[in-house]
Amino acid sequence: MTQIERALILIFERILILGCGLIGSSLAASARDCGLAKEIVGVDNKYKLMRERNPFFDEISGSLKSFEEADLCVIAIPIEGVPAVVKELANNQGQSNYDLITDVASSKKSLIEVLDELKQDSKRAFLSKFISSHPLAGSEQGGWENASTNLFDRTICLLSTFGMTSVSDDNSTEDEEISPPRQKVARLERFWQGVGCRVEHFPLQEHDQLLSVISHFPHLLAFSVGAFMSSSDYENISKTIHGTGFKDFTRISAAPPGLWTDILLENREYILLNSEQWLESYKEFICALEKGDKERLVALISQSSIWRNGLRKFKPPL
Repeated sequence: MTQIERALILIFERILILGCGLIGSSLAASARDCGLAKEIVGVDNKYKLMRERNPFFDEISGSLKSFEEADLCVIAIPIEGVPAVVKELANNQGQSNYDLITDVASSKKSLIEVLDELKQDSKRAFLSKFISSHPLAGSEQGGWENASTNLFDRTICLLSTFGMTSVSDDNSTEDEEISPPRQKVARLERFWQGVGCRVEHFPLQEHDQLLSVISHFPHLLAFSVGAFMSSSDYENISKTIHGTGFKDFTRISAAPPGLWTDILLENREYILLNSEQWLESYKEFICALEKGDKERLVALISQSSIWRNGLRKFKPPL
């Protein structure tokens, strides 16, 4: 890439990423590869190990105080640590200068709670520069060692401002008094598009309900199948003799246990609701099997097939 091309693409002078695991390091790697920032720095509690080995950052520190200025600050730490970091950033805005702040948490419950708890002045100032993000990307292999420059290619990134209260196919409702200026939103859109995402706007308050359906509950099902297989009579032989469907279906059951325990517990209200609804659907299949009801089984499988075939037609833009 030439310097002229880089100048045309460059969006930020400095990006600060809090948390240099799989998502944080992949974001740094992709942003560097695409020329989206002049400098990329990180903060991580394992900074001593990473300084010599993690190649995606210009500098890694163990303290947020090491980098008190950045055009973009990305909170990419585990869910349980997000509230404390948001509170620290909101309450110390006079001591740091971050033009734009975002998070990439898979669940937003604790984020919404801590935003609601902020004092009004701090909250208003923080929300004027905060836009929540959720790139729908990841890997069953966690850790910065598995970071990739193309992790976000052809994926969707959800953007949510605290003031967005509804969304439709054509427009959204926004409370401008507690939302960042449009130019900041556009800048973050360009950033996510730069690393390969298609950007969709979605209300923050509805995020967890949606994610429970399209991500969290499916992971729970995959984990349960993996646990079932690990204690079955075919535990060992199934690892070497299986079809591609089995491999595809169980891929996400290898996801990092600690990370997904936190996600499932954080969003358990909606996940449990989905579980109840799914059990009713599952019982219909079992009932049809018990009765040998071929017509009913065909109808149920057809319903699933029609939905899945519709999913195949979706192709994110290059």
